[in-house]
Amino acid sequence: MLCSHCSHSFRAQQVAAQRGKGLDAQIQCPHCEAWLGRSTTLMRLKILGFYLGLVMLVVGYFWPEWRNLTTPVAIFAVMILLVSHMMDHLKVTQAPPRQVLDDSEHRQKYR
Repeated sequence: MLCSHCSHSFRAQQVAAQRGKGLDAQIQCPHCEAWLGRSTTLMRLKILGFYLGLVMLVVGYFWPEWRNLTTPVAIFAVMILLVSHMMDHLKVTQAPPRQVLDDSEHRQKYR
């Protein structure tokens, strides 16, 4: 996985903290401690596209007289699935607090 806050990659085994359940689940980046989650709307669209496409393909396979309706609906459902999958990335839901560093010595060097 790739953290959208610090741009470090990490494995799923490295995740120590998780909050929420189901589609609202969030994980904490082990490097920067930012909370990352996915969009629930895009996840719902992805699930809807998958199951709608699957049902339409099965119905069109077993009842050939319905193919004029099920084929375009299945194609549209798979398009929704692919677009929502491409748009669904981990996003920062809660950024870690910024640490204020005293860099007066560093600034004094270059004055």
